[in-house]
Amino acid sequence: MKKWILILGTIVVLYLGYQQLSGARVNLAFLQEKTAIVGRGDLTIPITGTGEIQPKSRSVIKPEASGEVIEIPVDPGQLVKAGELLIRLDQEEEQRNVTRAENEVARASATLKQQKLRLKERKSSALAQIDARIKGVEAQLVDAEFTFNKTKQLQEKIFEGRKKDLASMDELTTVQSRYEQLVAQLDGAKADRVQAEIGIELSEHDVELAEKALEITQTNLSDAEKRLRETEIRSPIDGMVSRINVEVGAVVQGGKTTFTGGTELAVVSDISDVYVQTEVSDADIGAVMWLAPPQARPGGLELAQQLADDGVVPLVSTNSLVPEIGLEGVPVTVMVDSFRDQEFTGVIESIDPEPRKAQNIVTYVVHIRVTSKNRMMLALVPGMQADVEFTAEAVTDATLIPHEAIHRGPNDDLGVYVRELDPETKEHKPRFVACRFGLDNGLYAELVEGKGITSGLEVYTKLPPRLGKDDDEDDE
Repeated sequence: MKKWILILGTIVVLYLGYQQLSGARVNLAFLQEKTAIVGRGDLTIPITGTGEIQPKSRSVIKPEASGEVIEIPVDPGQLVKAGELLIRLDQEEEQRNVTRAENEVARASATLKQQKLRLKERKSSALAQIDARIKGVEAQLVDAEFTFNKTKQLQEKIFEGRKKDLASMDELTTVQSRYEQLVAQLDGAKADRVQAEIGIELSEHDVELAEKALEITQTNLSDAEKRLRETEIRSPIDGMVSRINVEVGAVVQGGKTTFTGGTELAVVSDISDVYVQTEVSDADIGAVMWLAPPQARPGGLELAQQLADDGVVPLVSTNSLVPEIGLEGVPVTVMVDSFRDQEFTGVIESIDPEPRKAQNIVTYVVHIRVTSKNRMMLALVPGMQADVEFTAEAVTDATLIPHEAIHRGPNDDLGVYVRELDPETKEHKPRFVACRFGLDNGLYAELVEGKGITSGLEVYTKLPPRLGKDDDEDDE
């Protein structure tokens, strides 16, 4: 009995629920219409890219000296001036090198002095003695030659037509022998002089070698003194200490004694200017080239002037937003996640002509110098990724249609549905207006042509659920 009562109660509840629902009207929020207002404003189609924030330059500091780090008076992030002390090394080893180099200079200087004295001796003593000997032999030779010729002539007259006297022949032979001996002595003295001249040349060469050796030792001493001074490592530029790679107590190697150029101690960045280095695809680099100032393009002003002389005038905008590219180029917008409420602007400083290729993707590196007043905020985050926008196409004071309000009409043409009030039913109904659109950034589209579409007009972004045939049947 209880079972039948339960079944009957269930049937009654279901019946009453059906009656209630059949008289109700379903009102689901996702089926409701939505509208938006047509407005006016500027519209840009940017070329975008991502880049890295960089300082103007980075100075990687490596020591000339070797030794133990005994003091680091600065910290990463600290601003320093050129010549300010960054790291101090123990001077003991480099002082020994200076002393050793000074001894080498003294030794080379003594050797040079010795070689100069030897050269002076050969020039003033040995050569002078040989010249004196030559003059003495030449004087004796003149006398011997005269005696020989006179004796010979006399003998020829006395013994002319007679049998020669043996005593007279002996006298002539003696005179002739003395003459020939003096000739031989003169030849020997001249040969000694040639040998002495060769010795002088060798001594002069030895002096040159000694001078070069002295120069080398003096250079080594200068380098050693420099390395001694380099035990106090100072900043080469005004900038910010980006990184310190060593600690007190670490032993570092100087650049003169290692193949790697020495231990990398620190990095100091010049933040007088802040740059963003970004990569632009090969499809967009042409437009970016013309947005850059002429001197920033590959080829610089010379090639820009040649293009101008040839009548090449690039189109960089759909209207007068960017009428002419001046020497500063078109401003570039830079944004970073760390400062979302800040917008930075810059100019194109240079464009690398050689592309980068990776997995069949070709990009060109563009260097952007940040010029806005808030640029020093980026100096706080070097190396951070930045989003870059180049204004390639733009319109100003245009009628803007929300992208969601663009629909296809009955004839499959693009346009908008205008929300109008029906005077008879006092209800709003959509009316389609065919339009022609220009630039579109994905959020708004530029209205080029659309009858009756003006700023402030209400258009549908989501159409009412009953549209088309149902509406026509109601009208009938």
